[in-house]
Amino acid sequence: MFKPTSARDRINYGEVLMPPVGYKLEHAIGTTYSLDLETLTAVAIALGLIEDTDSELISNPISMLSALQKISDRIIVFCEAGQIKLPSKPNALCLTLEKMVVPVSVPYDKKIKRFPAFHPKTWLLEYSNEEGKKKYRFVVMSRNMTFDHSWDVACALDGDTSSSGEVSAEPIVEFLKFLKKQLNKDLVNFTRQNNDIAYMIKTILQVNFQVEDGFSECVIMPLGIGSGSYDMAANWLFTENFHELVVMSPFLTGSVIAGFNNPGKTLTGTTRTLITRRSELPKIADGKASNFDVYVMKDDIIDGESSISDGEEQFEQESGKQDIHAKIYVRRKYNTTDLYLGSMNASYAAINSNVEMMLRLRTKNSLLNGEKFLDDIMGDDREGKKNPFELVSLDDIDEIDETSVQDSVEQMIKKICRIKMSARVEANSGKFDVRVSVEIDCKMDGVVIRPLRSNKESELLPDMEFNSLEMLQLSEFYVVSATIDDCTLDRVIMIPTSGIPEGRDAEIIKNVIKTKNQFIEYVAFILGDDYVQSFLENKKSSGEFGEWEQNSAMPAVYEKMLKTSVSDPERLGEIQYITKAIEEEEIIPPEFREMYEVFCNTLGIKQV
Repeated sequence: MFKPTSARDRINYGEVLMPPVGYKLEHAIGTTYSLDLETLTAVAIALGLIEDTDSELISNPISMLSALQKISDRIIVFCEAGQIKLPSKPNALCLTLEKMVVPVSVPYDKKIKRFPAFHPKTWLLEYSNEEGKKKYRFVVMSRNMTFDHSWDVACALDGDTSSSGEVSAEPIVEFLKFLKKQLNKDLVNFTRQNNDIAYMIKTILQVNFQVEDGFSECVIMPLGIGSGSYDMAANWLFTENFHELVVMSPFLTGSVIAGFNNPGKTLTGTTRTLITRRSELPKIADGKASNFDVYVMKDDIIDGESSISDGEEQFEQESGKQDIHAKIYVRRKYNTTDLYLGSMNASYAAINSNVEMMLRLRTKNSLLNGEKFLDDIMGDDREGKKNPFELVSLDDIDEIDETSVQDSVEQMIKKICRIKMSARVEANSGKFDVRVSVEIDCKMDGVVIRPLRSNKESELLPDMEFNSLEMLQLSEFYVVSATIDDCTLDRVIMIPTSGIPEGRDAEIIKNVIKTKNQFIEYVAFILGDDYVQSFLENKKSSGEFGEWEQNSAMPAVYEKMLKTSVSDPERLGEIQYITKAIEEEEIIPPEFREMYEVFCNTLGIKQV
């Protein structure tokens, strides 16, 4: 079940999102703490082209454009405001992602004296087939929408409206209602996003989700969403004793582990195991985990990609490193085992104030318990070389002050994201000026802001101007840089921006499709997977497509278009959109336009 070396037990991020065979995506609502825009593009590849997120198509701008054209109006992704990673090279296609992204700013919590985190990692997906039958999938995971390769966990629940199911969808409805309230009415795509979530709220109540094989119960547990929240602090995970407890959590609060360490009346033969990151060990010094066996990942195993911060305890993961990121709790009492998984760290804020999503799965001791779980992830020989974890001693570790300069910068970014801002675009002699208004009284020291695809920057002032921008530099994405002492943090934020020309989307297309060969490649992606593969293989072997040949290429394209009109007519609308956006004959030959017009007239396809 949890063996990291087993292909059967490993979950591919792309595969868990891809539609079932014969189905296509209709709606997708995702949540994440941190968001990498390049990862979101990879998600579009998985959902739009039904390819793995690590497919070579992710590096092909034509395939990315095709995928984004297919599903950008069908996806909404909620993330923590101020936790959108700055792309290394933000290309024009990044602007298409505006349609999908919704930043969430949870109000300040006086009890914890900081801003709680919007921290759930979930997907709710609706698929349909040609007969109109629909399937649904709800995914709860610990992984953010980034390219981080740390150890994570995920569970997917499938369902439909025709069969019986044991898992109540009511908590999902409460979660969706919370998300609907987070939409910003001033952002361009508010109406579409609001309607999509309203549709899913109405629909999901009729869906019956199936419990995972081997489990007798499954409870969906949204935390921190108001009246519909699950009260995790009152759950027996934290209030009752146990025979076995295994906690895997990358980030900790000492008081939470101390509560597990001394829960009151202890049962005979109780065992406790904690798996965490080495950097967290000082938080559980001074006896807070005295009854635990504590494990961390071995240094020679920690080798992955850099990532941005995850949650209230961590600011920036060291570049080139990976570690555990899964949040798993295995609790056995007598013959019953409860498995908790999702986004909740073993921290006070996660349990009491953050927005989180967890699942509780119940099974029998004979199928899963703490020892079986540890055998899966560590192997039978706990001290052997093949065990990726090592047992550590807390005797020589001192407690530390958990506050830091980095954390202060993180909180500054959160504060900036909660300031009301607006922007407007004005045309100026073929270029554009952007005027940004910020509801502050004076300059905010240590903060600089700029449009995502421009180097023109300004200190954060009540009124700012970015003049003489190109059309493809206009966006609701902006970059904010915050600095305290020598620590600087760059993040992408969203500012409602009015007046962005309608022609900008056409310019995005023309920025990608610049030649006749690229147009042929795009049509190939629209028309079917067999064309995708053949064109990619051709490009890989020869370096580029051959010239347009009317006698050979056009009949093949025309034949494929006829077949597509029967099997998936919606694809043809994508071709029409491109032909409207691109007027240049050197890119779209007149003979193709003539052929397409005859084709539409013959089949009665309305041209808009």
